Amino acid sequence: MEDFSAISAFVRVVEAKSFASAAAQLGMTPSGVSRAVSRLEEQLSVRLLFRSTRALRLTDDGASFYTRCKEILADLAEATEALGYAHQKPQGKLRVGMSASIGRTAIVPKLDEFQRRYPDIRLELMMCDFPYDLNEEGVDCAIRMGELEDSSLIARKIGYLRNVLLASPEYLARYGTPASIDDLKNHRCINYVYPNGKPRQWSFDTPNGRMEVDVNAHLLINDGESVIQAAMAGLGIIQAPHVMATCALEIGKLEPILTDTVSTGKNVWIVYPQKKHLSARVQAFIEWARELFERPFESVCPIAPVVEAFRPPMPLVTKERLLPSRLG
Repeated sequence: MEDFSAISAFVRVVEAKSFASAAAQLGMTPSGVSRAVSRLEEQLSVRLLFRSTRALRLTDDGASFYTRCKEILADLAEATEALGYAHQKPQGKLRVGMSASIGRTAIVPKLDEFQRRYPDIRLELMMCDFPYDLNEEGVDCAIRMGELEDSSLIARKIGYLRNVLLASPEYLARYGTPASIDDLKNHRCINYVYPNGKPRQWSFDTPNGRMEVDVNAHLLINDGESVIQAAMAGLGIIQAPHVMATCALEIGKLEPILTDTVSTGKNVWIVYPQKKHLSARVQAFIEWARELFERPFESVCPIAPVVEAFRPPMPLVTKERLLPSRLG
């Protein structure tokens, strides 16, 4: 087959439903488009279209060939865009899905950084707390956390959540700072409760290994963002993912405590439809999100050296995993 021009002409004819419309879009004459499709049929030794004076209709072989050609041309466009990624700024519309809590607490507050770096990307966020099909919703990629079910989507690990104990300055001034994990039982704690009614178990990385603790909380809330808001209001101590509390830490509304027990939490993934090449827009968001979730936060939450010993390696390989996952 000589080149992609005949394939492009065939796909455009099918989508435009006429040779004349396709010719206008391609900047060719209708006869030129017709000859290109005829050459393609001769090369394949297959009839692709039934032609009549009233309409065009795909043959069975033509319908199958059209589907594959459309995918090939899309892959070619993405490959071309990816090739130019290092030489030109990513641009265009990018639709990203995520849970509402992560979106409001971790992503939106830092979006000014993304927009300064990629001013030509028109970002649209789809914040939703239930599973959905990325292809059906027209989502280019999504942030997911925890264990992912097998799927046709591709999942790329971009980091993990670090769980840290936090309390407001007002709470600590009133009740004091716990001196150990065991001392938490003498304090007012706030905990997240799952939809099934089970409270979240707190985990800690210690010199003796991972410790899981059932917290006797005086306040249970089934919304992660509200847990942080309650702690900011001075209602008690919480354990929360660092990225969800970064803004509160930066403005001094929360303070880290027992920082030698910061634990490694759920994995964070970017998932996207299975394609051979990522667009420059998706690649740009993946790189920025990876930086965000792996960004050191020692300036607002110093971590004792012991924690680094428990930090798992962060592989850069792509894994075939997927949606839907349980959010949060």
